[in-house]
Amino acid sequence: MTATTPAARRGPSPLVGRLVVWIVFGALFAYMTVQSVGNLLTVSQSVQAFNAFLQSTSGGDSLQRSTPWGWLVLDIAIAPVAFVIALWATRRSRTAVTVGIFLVAFAAAGVLWLDLQLFVPRLLDF
Repeated sequence: MTATTPAARRGPSPLVGRLVVWIVFGALFAYMTVQSVGNLLTVSQSVQAFNAFLQSTSGGDSLQRSTPWGWLVLDIAIAPVAFVIALWATRRSRTAVTVGIFLVAFAAAGVLWLDLQLFVPRLLDF
């Protein structure tokens, strides 16, 4: 006769907690990406309107500006890249570690994102 030990009761799966963290931070990173796309549209429209105004005046061609596409695309890419890196880093971590890594990733992405949000309009100096 073999003795079996009763199965230890476990709480909810750690995966559920991590899924909640991933979903919440996914929404935050998605919001950051949507704001970046809005910035791209606003800046490109402003540059086009400014250049159109200069074309309607005499001698304004030398003042025309080009849209800083590289910076605007980098601004859009920051949030998805930070999310994917944090997701990869936490794929086998405990929930507390997952929260910590996502907080650091969100803070780092936020710093870069905000810097670019403020830097791009200064590049244009209308």
